[in-house]
Amino acid sequence: MFNIKISLVTSSGLLLASKPESVDDTQQILATELMTALISFSKEVHHRELQSISYHDRTISFIRLFDFVIIIETLAEDDALSEKQISQLLEHLQKCISPLLENVDVDTLTEGQAELILESSLQEISQLQYSITEKPFAAGEKATFKLNHLSKGWEILDKEGEGSHIPIIALMLETLKVNKTMQNGISCIVNQIPNENCSTFTITITEYKITEVGILKLPIKSDLTLFRLFPLMKKNIERLYDEDERNFDYILTSLMDIEDPGSRISKFNLEDLSPSFLDKTLGKNLDKVIYSTIVGDGILVVGDKPTVRLIIDALSIMNQHLHTTVNVWISPTDLTSEEKCMLETRICGMNSQIYDRIKENEKLLENMIIVNLDTGKVIATKSSIYFKKLFDTVKKLKVDEISTKMSQELDKLALAALTITSFGLIGKNKGKEKLKAFISSSEYPASFIKKALELAIKMNPLLDYLQ
Repeated sequence: MFNIKISLVTSSGLLLASKPESVDDTQQILATELMTALISFSKEVHHRELQSISYHDRTISFIRLFDFVIIIETLAEDDALSEKQISQLLEHLQKCISPLLENVDVDTLTEGQAELILESSLQEISQLQYSITEKPFAAGEKATFKLNHLSKGWEILDKEGEGSHIPIIALMLETLKVNKTMQNGISCIVNQIPNENCSTFTITITEYKITEVGILKLPIKSDLTLFRLFPLMKKNIERLYDEDERNFDYILTSLMDIEDPGSRISKFNLEDLSPSFLDKTLGKNLDKVIYSTIVGDGILVVGDKPTVRLIIDALSIMNQHLHTTVNVWISPTDLTSEEKCMLETRICGMNSQIYDRIKENEKLLENMIIVNLDTGKVIATKSSIYFKKLFDTVKKLKVDEISTKMSQELDKLALAALTITSFGLIGKNKGKEKLKAFISSSEYPASFIKKALELAIKMNPLLDYLQ
């Protein structure tokens, strides 16, 4: 368990509750009043929120939600949280506490209700130990084997590692022998396995009758981290893969050593982001840009550098659920950056000269949309009505509240996509039936599930029959 103390305070500095409870209430009240005074001073004098205070043995961080302030005190010990982990912790806490405080009247909230809110928050913190870590996949379980596709059935050869998930994955991979899109080159596949309370990240190479397989089994509590870091994991595998030396054990070990960079939005002071500018600049085309941002398609933003930067930075509110490679600006004279942008980056900013050169060289990637701020046109075919309506309902709120509400819905989208990946384990016909039942029982519209399906197929191409 993290060594953390959490307090709920009113914006005026009144202490409502603390967990664990303080031995000296008077000292706790005085400390709380001092900290809220510092927050107000920072806001009035420096025109920005104070986010944290560090001492030699502890860090005190603040989350402002509606008429309340959450104070999180992390004590420095041998297993102290790093600055990155504290940032991740605050992101998660903001998302889980926000619904509990929304529409709560600060004047009528009782001490007992405040304590229940903090108890719920501490339960969330205890669940986060799987995901708030420098290396979120370090505790994964490795397995490697070869799958021999027989004329009737299949068999596992050269198996290293154990687990009941192995034959489950092998049965699904039997379809690889007829899936031409996944022949020869290395492929990445994610599956949630509910009955095993785990998820798996699988890498495969199929050549006719033999599929080489590497599996990293992860606890289901790390699902959202797995979803967010999937693009980073896939990129690392493509970098590590050597066609002549197919060392899957080495690749899996490298995945276990991946460090979580956190979401891009965590690098910003939220007050520097402008959702209203995004709304005013893109106008009726915003729904198209939101769609591509959410599903991880490529986006080129063309215009002058300051405007492009404002747009791309504000879009980080829409892709908190995915690790998205961003190149805010490439120089007109830097051909290397241009190549890197097109090959590796999902969101990229440039001027019109660079864009014209990319078009002439036919380097536009499939499904990449163009946001041309110079002409006011957006070249795209798909749009997200659901998330655009959500944005419209929250866009007048404070930026941190907008970020939290969007993140909550994006996490639900990610969890829906991960649920759909489990349908690939039960055969095509049953998988289709499961998807229909999932859509009919969902509280979300079919368009929401359609985006989840698109994300699921990106994580597991074998599910393409569900489209």
